[in-house]
Amino acid sequence: MVFSFILPTTSHLSFQTFLSSSTHPSLPQSASTTRHALQLALKTHKRLPRGPQQDSHLSTVLTTLNDYLPYLLAISHGLSGKPVESSTGNQEEIEIVLHKEIETEWRATLTSNSLSLRGRQKTGRVQGHGIDFEIGFVLTTLGYVLSSLARSGVVRTLYASTTPSAEQRTAAVQTATKYLLQASSVHSLLLTSPSFANTTRTLAAGLNVPDLDPATQSALSSLALAEATLLAVLKDDSYVTACIQARNPNDKDWMVRAPEIPKVRALLFARLCVRAAEYGEQAAAGLGAVSAEGKTGVADDLIRYARVLGRVARARACRFFGVDAELVGKIGEGIAWLRAAKGALGLKSAAPGEKETPTKSRGGFSKLKREWAERREGRKMEKDAGNRDRGEKGELDPGDDAGREEEGRVIEMLETKWVRMNDTINTQLIPPSTDLLANLPSGRDIHSPPGPYKLPSLDEDHLVRMRAPPTEEDFGPGSDIDDSDDEAAAPTRDTPSTVPERSESAYY
Repeated sequence: MVFSFILPTTSHLSFQTFLSSSTHPSLPQSASTTRHALQLALKTHKRLPRGPQQDSHLSTVLTTLNDYLPYLLAISHGLSGKPVESSTGNQEEIEIVLHKEIETEWRATLTSNSLSLRGRQKTGRVQGHGIDFEIGFVLTTLGYVLSSLARSGVVRTLYASTTPSAEQRTAAVQTATKYLLQASSVHSLLLTSPSFANTTRTLAAGLNVPDLDPATQSALSSLALAEATLLAVLKDDSYVTACIQARNPNDKDWMVRAPEIPKVRALLFARLCVRAAEYGEQAAAGLGAVSAEGKTGVADDLIRYARVLGRVARARACRFFGVDAELVGKIGEGIAWLRAAKGALGLKSAAPGEKETPTKSRGGFSKLKREWAERREGRKMEKDAGNRDRGEKGELDPGDDAGREEEGRVIEMLETKWVRMNDTINTQLIPPSTDLLANLPSGRDIHSPPGPYKLPSLDEDHLVRMRAPPTEEDFGPGSDIDDSDDEAAAPTRDTPSTVPERSESAYY
């Protein structure tokens, strides 16, 4: 699936206090107005309960980000003496006088000591200086919003109370893929652009903010590519769809027909999954390196997610190799691939090197303990599925575990079916699966690595209007409500038949 990012918030900033423009006197006020709208949108999003309400508010945050970025770009070019290019391609000089260095505050949400296990933020904001610090955090927030939009669209479609059609599933995956590729492009811009990379490296080292570290941006770009590659496979993966449909208590299609499992391009999907695993492992290694360099690193939740995503991708590749073997009649080899997939997922019942036999063990306390654990896990998953069908958040949202549970269920389903077939019909020998993971072929890209994100430009009309003197200010530096005391509040998890209470400091 897609990682669930927590969006940062920011303090009030009035550009009129720090700079002025002789050619476009209204530019500082216009930039302050659009930034104030972004600040309010982020604050509102933080206080909404996690789930459908926050998901529906993401489009508002995206709009405010896209409205604010052109003004930031114009100020940055004016400070560096570069001409500003409008949306029509015309270039215009903007003269800006800096009275004092710009100071702004942002809350770092990827820092290891800023998150708890439930997503509660513990630390305050980080203060930075300069326009590049502002641009760095705004672009990073844009990447989080794009990834969150991708996640919400896929999750709400796949885990809806009504089983989606193939067309609905395809449309949701294609839209999510577009958002993920844009997110990867945004993080790539912060990594490759000379004006941002050097500044973010200095800021990250001086302020000890791993959110802006170029290695973090590189890892986030790779992570988005891994998720986009897996979504391309998920679009045509009928096995996962059938598994989700079987767990849906509101689904009635089983009364009419069984889920269709058409033939898939198994070898192609397997190589795509291998490439996704390589991207995920690159992301995990990069995030881990950031944590190893300094005292403050990236949150463990994100590093763990990237590692699990790589394991899920390798397990899915093994599963598709098994599907290909079963399609050509080699069911014994297919079972071996499934057991290699279980080893990639880290399931204890199929650890690498374990002796695999098709026979069932009899008696013993270990069997009773294993069956009890499986029933408990099954009840928990069914409870979470019911919560998701009602639009509520349970203990684990789909995608929080990088799809590990769903992949494990699909592998278990196929293994049970194929072992039964092999025991009664084919009776083929099952080769050892110890060396299968080590002999996976190279991966294959389905998406071309996106280039750096192109920042939006101001409209020609906006540039013309900003040549006029500024109007009366709508708000002053002290008009914003201070929300520095709402750190202790965490997003409330929705529970059945309860309505979250709202107060000024109930949600962050």
